[in-house]
Amino acid sequence: MFRTLVSLLLLTAVLLTACGPAARPETPTAPPAPAPAEAPTPTPEPACTSPVTIDLYMVGGGDTPARPEVEAALNEYIRPLICANVRFNIVGWGDWAAKAITGLQAGEKIDIIFTADWFFYNELVAQDLLLALNDDNGPHGNLLEKYGQGILATINPGFILGSQINGINYGIPVNKELSVPDGFVYNLDVAEKIGFTKEEAAKIKGMRDFEPWLEKAKALRPDEYPYLVNFMPGFSPWLPSFAAGVPQNILTMNILNRDANGNFDETIYNVVETEWFRNYVTLIRQWRDKGWVHPEAALTGYEPDKLMNAGKFFVVAQPLKGNGIKAQEIMLSSGNPDLRVAELEWQPKIVATFNTGGSMMSIPKLSEHPVEAMKFINLLHSDPKVVNTCLYGVEGKHWQLEPDGRVNLIDNSWFVAHPGPWVWGNTQIQYVTNKEDPNKNRLLIEYAKDAALHPTLGFRFNKTPVDAELTAINAVVETYWNPLVYGYVDPATELPKFINELKAAGIDKVKAELERQYTEWKATKQK
Repeated sequence: MFRTLVSLLLLTAVLLTACGPAARPETPTAPPAPAPAEAPTPTPEPACTSPVTIDLYMVGGGDTPARPEVEAALNEYIRPLICANVRFNIVGWGDWAAKAITGLQAGEKIDIIFTADWFFYNELVAQDLLLALNDDNGPHGNLLEKYGQGILATINPGFILGSQINGINYGIPVNKELSVPDGFVYNLDVAEKIGFTKEEAAKIKGMRDFEPWLEKAKALRPDEYPYLVNFMPGFSPWLPSFAAGVPQNILTMNILNRDANGNFDETIYNVVETEWFRNYVTLIRQWRDKGWVHPEAALTGYEPDKLMNAGKFFVVAQPLKGNGIKAQEIMLSSGNPDLRVAELEWQPKIVATFNTGGSMMSIPKLSEHPVEAMKFINLLHSDPKVVNTCLYGVEGKHWQLEPDGRVNLIDNSWFVAHPGPWVWGNTQIQYVTNKEDPNKNRLLIEYAKDAALHPTLGFRFNKTPVDAELTAINAVVETYWNPLVYGYVDPATELPKFINELKAAGIDKVKAELERQYTEWKATKQK
């Protein structure tokens, strides 16, 4: 019943949007953001004599001395509300698989765990490690319906439906932006010295257009590497995170290919075999030879985020959120008061499955306290004190609220330990800092109003039939991907080897299985 209601809500939102005038009537746009709703006021539990401890695992920069005092302040407030305390376990990005995921698989005490479509969600569901949160027949009933009233009252129903797997919610999405197009962030200190104005930035339409500016940036700072390579290839036309379990998104669709009516190309490509990939890795190799790309980028220990935070770069590819918000967040979370960056947008706005599941909290199947865990997630979506403590730390110690309603960060030791606002509950009840646009959170939601819904929205790949092939493919990708996309090896010799070894590992079989599942899913969706 609940799942049917959510589906109807989303369908209604889409239909209302489609009924309005549009330049491309064939291209549906994203559901409108719901009007801000008042979440139910939490009711204190009966006298709490034996509070349980919820272990929450969050990715980030690692543990911080600020954690105990944040926990103490948070728990003093939530204990009367949900009869529970929270214990944060912040695990570094590089250690997440070895510590958090392995710990979950080994049955360690984890009651809430961060996940995302691009960050182990589908794999954890396939391994039966996450609890179904909207199961009427579950051991604790329908947790979302019973204890998630604050979530359901405030979140766009598209998040709930879009993050489901076969109708089941295994994670609660953060209420944030519904469209995250690729773009670039550039260092204003460098840009101003080499004449890279906003008008010049607008002329950048492809990777080659950066070359005269990279040459000037290298001359300005000869000891640095101006093009900061990271996990994102620049000017990538590919739909991100299309098929979970397929490494590096090498099987996906081209979101730039659209016909005269605005319809997307739904052909599934092996990216490694495309002319785009050959051109990209050839270019990066050339840039490495010119000293524009870090020579150790393909090696273990290369940390592009640290270089970005230190301002030791000129331009880097980044997912954007519109209205300069990503640039604001990078400057704030960097811990570097001198860092100044701006954005360069280029990709069209779309809403796809990975957007709805881009940041989630899940409850492990072996959680000792699933009811209290869901109650806490509900508070993250409905209680400003809870979400802002998790985001900024202790009020009066780490931050204070200014007369205009924005936050002055006094001590950022907690804020920089976790990834930032996009991992905590409901952005619409988060405060913004005094270094950000006061309308930031409203703009995040409104940004997707004119975004096109990608036809793959809601599709998720079941990799089980090709697990053996994917294991072999992963090994091949680990050998070739980073050296090629970071310019460490010559693509003229290594790219053909990469393609041949992928075929030997079974990439064509995986592609055929992906095409079969997508065709069947689309036929079911259209009924």
